[in-house]
Amino acid sequence: MIMAMQRPTLLMSAALRIMHPQLYWASVRTHVELGCWSADQGLRDMHHLLKHWASIYTGAAIMCNQQSPEHQDPRCPPEAFDILTCIGSYPREVMQLTNLRIDLVYNLGVMVSYLGHLVRHGIHVDEGDQIVWAWFL
Repeated sequence: MIMAMQRPTLLMSAALRIMHPQLYWASVRTHVELGCWSADQGLRDMHHLLKHWASIYTGAAIMCNQQSPEHQDPRCPPEAFDILTCIGSYPREVMQLTNLRIDLVYNLGVMVSYLGHLVRHGIHVDEGDQIVWAWFL
């Protein structure tokens, strides 16, 4: 599964490298240090998986055909950009970034990034099939 996720994961990581270089490099350093630590601790499975984890993000959620009421993510670091990628066929869906007063057409292939801790966000769904990959720290 991790190998199959590498291409879209690298695209998402490259987007963060452009949007917030300091956050990108801090995450790369953390990833390398975690890999060294897992090797030193003899955690072979963890070390093996970390070698193939292409994301600079530490967490991912995959949501299928879900609406998301407007909310903020209070447990996310305030400086951390979340990235959501839409895959599917919702015909008229909108992502709302409420406190910014922005409504985005959320079609197939759209990648949206925002500070989940600060920006109130939600998705309204009427019909169709959709998968959203949410990447977060």
